[in-house]
Parts: sequence; structure tokens; C-alpha cells
Amino acid sequence: MPANCFYIGGQSKGDDCMHYHNKEWLYYEYHEQRRTTDEIAEQFGINRKTVSYFLKKYDIPKPCKESELLIEITCHNCKEPTSKPLTYLRKRIKVGRTKVFCSRECADLHHSKTMTGENNPNFNGVFHGESTSEWSDEKRAKAIEKMKQTVKEKGLNIGEKNPRWKGGRKDLDCVICGKSSTYSPYTYRKIQEGKQKPCCNNECALALSRRSVKFSSTSIEVKMANELSVRGIEYIEQYILGDKFRLDFLLPEYNIVIECDGNYWHTLPKTVKRDKAKNAYIKACGFSLYRFWESEINSDVESCVDVVMAEINEKEAN
Repeated sequence: MPANCFYIGGQSKGDDCMHYHNKEWLYYEYHEQRRTTDEIAEQFGINRKTVSYFLKKYDIPKPCKESELLIEITCHNCKEPTSKPLTYLRKRIKVGRTKVFCSRECADLHHSKTMTGENNPNFNGVFHGESTSEWSDEKRAKAIEKMKQTVKEKGLNIGEKNPRWKGGRKDLDCVICGKSSTYSPYTYRKIQEGKQKPCCNNECALALSRRSVKFSSTSIEVKMANELSVRGIEYIEQYILGDKFRLDFLLPEYNIVIECDGNYWHTLPKTVKRDKAKNAYIKACGFSLYRFWESEINSDVESCVDVVMAEINEKEAN
């Protein structure tokens, strides 16, 4: 039996010792041939963990990835040796590009050499310097003179003389304050199509957005509305006061405002500050204001409306 063979189970495994116990053979198959542990284990009918054990025992490292494998080649332009990843070379060969360059400069130089003269697909049979320009100085001067004469006779295409004239800027009244403002043809067309409404400034546009936003009633607002309807009191929900604040309920006949405040949202510092400004504005407009908490409405909405009814009865008596 050769000296470099292993004796396993009383038998020698091949004349050249092709066995996973052989360090040289295992290194060649796993590292050089890039065979997996599953493939080697299947060859000998063993578990892949056994192959992994011998790989670890012989300190055989894992093969590097194909993207990390560098192949020595010669640059097609400068003939200098260079290294390129195996995956890069495979992609070029797959699309039929067998010429490899060491740098972008070499690739550009080779391209310029092969694309000159008749090799250039844009070559029209005439080299640079052999063709004459169709626009000579004399012809260009005549064209400029003709353009000047046309402008002098017909005038510039400005305003109504322009074939694309669409009427110019238009004056429209603001839908909020009624102030007249001028709008460009583009904006006027959007207004005519119903995609926009005329607003003279940002404040009016903001007021318009407040009007167009629709809010769904909360549960406590529904309870308050039902109780007011039972009492026969006319009211307006979500009324916009002065294009600044939205009121939960307005009783227009009695100039009374009712606000239904949630226990959580109306205790936040930002909301408290806004409610103070809202209260001052409502009272400055001459309205009476009543605010009821969510807990009060949920526990006894009739008592809340009774407080409002006291002022209503007083005003009706007078």
C-alpha cells in the first residue's frame, strides 16, 4: 500500500488515496474545485458534518466567493497585466465582450482608435474639413435681414397678435372678502374649470379652506344636538365665525354659542391657549358662550341644556 494512503476499515481506499481523510485531497476538492460539503459527503455516503469535522481538523479555510476571485489577464490596449474579478469576466463573456482593459482610459483610447473614419457608424463618407457649411455668412445675413423686415411690417406677436392669445389676465372678485384681484390666464382657466376659487390673499385662502373642511360630529355633540332638537331649539352646527373659529353650536335666534369639550383634548396646553383666544373672540362678537365638559354631557345632558334654557327664557320674557 502506498505510504500516502489511509487504511480505513481494513481496506485501502484507492491507489491515489482519493478520500476525505486525506488532507491534500480534501483541500484540493473543497478549496480548489470548490465542491460543497454536501457533494463530498454524498460521494462517500456519509453525513456532511463528518466532512466539516475533517475540514476543521486540517484547518482548511473556506473558499473565497467568486466575486473575490481575481483572474490575471492582459489589457487589450496597453498589453499590461491586470486583475479582474471572475464574476466581471463571466458577465462580459456572456454578452460577447471578450476585450478587457486595465482602466477606463485604456478603454476610451481603444474606442477612439476603432471608431475613426469609416469604422464610425455615423461616418457619411466625408472627413472633417472636407464639407462646407450650408449656412454661409452671406446666407445667414440675408435670413436676419428678412426677419427684421417681417417684424417691421407685421409687428411683434405680443398680446392679441399672438396666435396663442387666450385673453390675458382677468379681474375676479374674492369669494371671501369680495375684493377684486387680477389672475393669470392659467389661474383663470383653473377657476373656470372649478379646480380653484378666486382668493385675493393667503388669509382668504385659509378662510376658504376652513369653510370647505367637513367635520363629523362627536358622540357628545350628537347628544347635545338631540337634546336641543327635543326642546325645539333651532341651531347651526359647525358654524364658521368670522372665518377664524368653528363653533360647535350656534343658536342664531338668541346669539348663544355652545361648545362641547372633550375631557382629554381640551386639557392640553395648546388647546387651552386656543380656547382662551376663541372665548375672547366669541364674546367680542356679542355672543353668550356656554362650555360643557364631556363628563357633564354624558352624565346629564338635560341639566346642561337647562342652563342654556334659563337665558333663553329670560330673553323671551324681555
